[in-house]
Amino acid sequence: MTYLHKQLARREFLRRTALATAYAGTPFAATLGTIGEVAAQTATDYKALVCIFMFGGNDQSNTIVPVENGAYGSYQSARPAIALPQATLLPLSLSGHTGPQLGLNPAFATLKPLVSAGQCALMANVGTLAYPTTLAQYKARSVQTPLGLFSHSDQQASWQSGLPTKGSATGWLGRAADLLSSGYNPGASVSMCMSLAGNNLIQAGNSVVQYQVTTSGPVVIDTMDPTHWRYNAEMAAAMNTLLTQQRTHMLEQAYTTVGARAIATGQTAKSALAAAPTLATVFPAGGLAAQLRMVARLIAARNGLGHKRQVYFVSQGGYDFHDMLVENQGDRLGELSNAMAAFYAATVELGVANSVTTFTASDFGRGLQSNGRGSDHGWGSHHFIMGGAVKGNKLYGQWPTVALGGPEDLGQGRLVPTTSVDRYAATLATWFGVSAANLPTVLPNVTRFATAATAGLGFL
Repeated sequence: MTYLHKQLARREFLRRTALATAYAGTPFAATLGTIGEVAAQTATDYKALVCIFMFGGNDQSNTIVPVENGAYGSYQSARPAIALPQATLLPLSLSGHTGPQLGLNPAFATLKPLVSAGQCALMANVGTLAYPTTLAQYKARSVQTPLGLFSHSDQQASWQSGLPTKGSATGWLGRAADLLSSGYNPGASVSMCMSLAGNNLIQAGNSVVQYQVTTSGPVVIDTMDPTHWRYNAEMAAAMNTLLTQQRTHMLEQAYTTVGARAIATGQTAKSALAAAPTLATVFPAGGLAAQLRMVARLIAARNGLGHKRQVYFVSQGGYDFHDMLVENQGDRLGELSNAMAAFYAATVELGVANSVTTFTASDFGRGLQSNGRGSDHGWGSHHFIMGGAVKGNKLYGQWPTVALGGPEDLGQGRLVPTTSVDRYAATLATWFGVSAANLPTVLPNVTRFATAATAGLGFL
């Protein structure tokens, strides 16, 4: 599931309709969008970004926890009914970390080895920011803050668009794909941006159109698929004519463009998957694991798809724990841990572990203060970055004071972020191939936090 901050205005709809019509029968990304990325024209390397969006706002305080006695005591006193027992935490020995020793939620038993081995990193207290913001500035209202703080739909849109003070029809991964698609995936009929979790904002570009795939594979029309038992040649020809014939009315032609694209893309993707190497890695049960398994299969099919760059979106819901946090968050995080570990194993099997970077995102963090058996909406949160290229077993950003009334606490233990989504995203986009010159096109506010050349946080 996903939420859009704004519906497209009529003029924007017509603009996109005209754009879609113009690109009928062409690759998804326009060449004009890639002028700035000249180096990509001769690229031979492969890279993929995989976004795992945790819908509902994951509680960061029970995800990564201080295990030292004094720091743990402050954490426990703020949430006595929902604090995790100290003895159950999975202690970490993070390279270069000077703060209190940290531990993972016990549900991360399968992900912890990847952290310790250096294939997974922790990102502390990251969140949506319009400008660098201190607690004093927030209380004095002396700096602009994101629209709809603590609102699910607004903060999902802010994370995905990278534009927290206004509505947007595009997301930062979609804008990166606009720049890179033609250079890295020339002539590909399947979009660089593929979603296993339905329509989303983060992959929406000005020219790139995200392609939605199910956990069973691409959706094709059975009667038009020669490999399906329902296939009928005469019916297939009639349907192809009906769905692809050119129209004079703009809206009818837009429908025709979508139909023609769906037919061509579905068959191409299905054929590429059928020709791809068989995946031996065993994935656990669960919806997120099923999504990531299909991502792994599509990565295996990258040559048949004509892709040197791929962007994937998967999601996991149910993180809005105002109640029964301890009982239920562990189940979600356990599913996340198992799915991520299996996916990393699959990238190793496919020989692309160093070329695939997986990262988590969520609406927001939550307040440290317990409301009884749960926690309420917050702001800054902690996240994970996984992959062979990741400089793991480290914590990036600034570890917050885990205590009520701390220097980042705007009330009830809700954290003012000390790292912006812009810099988190800039690190990923730069590794993916976006140049410093074009980084402000992908993340228009990034230079409020650092120069384009220094915006990276160092985890890649």
